[in-house]
Amino acid sequence: MPLPLLDLAARPESLAAVPPLTWVLAVSPVVLLLALVLWGRFSTIVNASVTVAYSVAVAVLAFGAGGLTVAVGLGKGAWVGLWILYVIWPALLMHHLATHVGMKALGQALSTMLPRRTENVLLLAWVLPSFIQGVSGFGTPIAVAAPLLVALGIGKARAVALPLIGYHWAVGFGSMGSSFYMGALTAHLDSPGRAAYAASAAVLLGVNCVLAGVLVALMDGGLAGLRDGWRLLATAGPVMALVQAGAARLEPGIAALCAGASGVAVVFVLRRFSRRGSAVEAPATVPADAGSPVGVEATGAHAGAPAGTASHDSDEDMRTRARAAAVPYALLGIVALAVFLPPALRSWAKGHLLVGPSFPQTSTHQGTVNDAVSVYNPIALVGHPGTFLLIACAGSVVVWASRGVWRRGAWGPVWRGALKQAWKSSPSVVLLASVAGVLVDSGMVRTVAQGAAVATGGAYPAIAPLVGALGSFITGSTTSSNALFSSLQADVAHLIGEPPADLLAGQLAGGNIGNSLAPVVILLGLSAVGAARRTGEVLRMTLAPAAVLLLSAIAGTCLLVAVHH
Repeated sequence: MPLPLLDLAARPESLAAVPPLTWVLAVSPVVLLLALVLWGRFSTIVNASVTVAYSVAVAVLAFGAGGLTVAVGLGKGAWVGLWILYVIWPALLMHHLATHVGMKALGQALSTMLPRRTENVLLLAWVLPSFIQGVSGFGTPIAVAAPLLVALGIGKARAVALPLIGYHWAVGFGSMGSSFYMGALTAHLDSPGRAAYAASAAVLLGVNCVLAGVLVALMDGGLAGLRDGWRLLATAGPVMALVQAGAARLEPGIAALCAGASGVAVVFVLRRFSRRGSAVEAPATVPADAGSPVGVEATGAHAGAPAGTASHDSDEDMRTRARAAAVPYALLGIVALAVFLPPALRSWAKGHLLVGPSFPQTSTHQGTVNDAVSVYNPIALVGHPGTFLLIACAGSVVVWASRGVWRRGAWGPVWRGALKQAWKSSPSVVLLASVAGVLVDSGMVRTVAQGAAVATGGAYPAIAPLVGALGSFITGSTTSSNALFSSLQADVAHLIGEPPADLLAGQLAGGNIGNSLAPVVILLGLSAVGAARRTGEVLRMTLAPAAVLLLSAIAGTCLLVAVHH
């Protein structure tokens, strides 16, 4: 997600105490939003509207934010919402295009990629989105993985929850290292400091990489899921963690990409060995959650059907439709890699053809100052994930037309379906992002983190991941969380005499986890599968796994600090 631009030069020598009532008021909008979403009685747009109104009231009455500060905060948030919608809208278009030509067939084909059903769920919810995150990120992995999981037979809410947990570990070094480099920049790390930061972060994220796979298997099938998925868990997990750690020492910007690619390679190796085996286990029946479609086995030739049970023409037609539906996703990977892998082209794409509004300087009576910006959170027209998605969609239609798959008049139902889903989710995305804009510009977000730092003192390493998670939960972005809090983490580290790299690693790991719980990210995934009203259901599914991941990050941060102290 896009990042708020802060005064990176601001480095207080000490942290002032925060009055308890001020801290409670600062955190109250987050608590309200979380409570409303978990309660599930109202739609997302109602929850977001109530939280926006409450946040504005607290900003004005308790934090001294004037009308201009509130207006600018809302404007920044609305622009961030549009930035996110430029991912959602093309992702919806891609989903409807693929559905039109054969998404169901693609789901059935993916269900036989590996011999066990849970292994194929791990491929789509853990390995594939992590690879995509390494290249483009910014919500694209969820928008791609969730429809594929639905095509596999997973219920819509669960199809969003699984990759949210599965890919979270790749966010830290993903998007060509944007979150990592924002943390290093904001904390003013020198070259040795960046290397130490990368090494510590690779340890925490590597542990959570393996743990994320285990949690996805448990979420999908319980202990039976672990039994079905143990081969992929035991091979891909350690390989991805070790490759990420090795690549992070050389170039952090490609660490998640290399790790995800190594996981995909492991899948193909396992597939080859499975084919050589004397017997192939048929996938188990797909469990359906509330409102989920029937299992894959109930539609057409199911994954475990023995050869020869369907006619040759039927099998060939299914393979043709599956290949056609896979075209947009293959083109997306090709386009993103072509733009982001060459350093010169990546730099040009991120620095040219930028579109974004300007905002004046604002301040509050409490002393928070937000600098004026000429181009806020710009959309890089050549380097934005939405552009990649649109190019993949257009290229797919060209490929399909050349092969006789795309017929004249097919655009009508595709456009109508995509626009209908976009209309349902777009206002909520803008409102949720506006909450973040008000909380940041009024100083409430930093107040929460500063109060936690002062209150905990020497025990702060256990709090560092929680601060990172708070930032990304609010903003929907680990990059934004690092922009908000990395300077604070470095300041606290110096004050309590601990290594900044370890606290920054905890910040990064926690930010990744909070990103998986952020309502705006959840809504992005639900929008891609046409279930925008089920935000609370997805959040309830992800809370327990996210808590396990957060405990792992806390324990790992404390252990790193103890070792390096």
